[in-house]
Amino acid sequence: MAPAAVPRQLTGKSLLGKLALALQARAAAKGEQKPSRLAAFIADHTGTLSALGLIDAGLWHSSPVAGWIGTGVTVLVAELKIRG
Repeated sequence: MAPAAVPRQLTGKSLLGKLALALQARAAAKGEQKPSRLAAFIADHTGTLSALGLIDAGLWHSSPVAGWIGTGVTVLVAELKIRG
């Protein structure tokens, strides 16, 4: 996808937001009625996975044991969130 294909209104968003909106615009340009599955996946899971990463990083700063436990819980929650 060429950079010129991305609309100008996307300049104030995050990189993942730009990607999701670009994928939606690409689906609309193809004539599809709904956004692509990848765009829907990014929009649905970005906040959750970012929050889990921040929690995990905080646990690693407190202690290695808490970090390992947090990593295990983070992987489990992310897996359940993604696969349903």
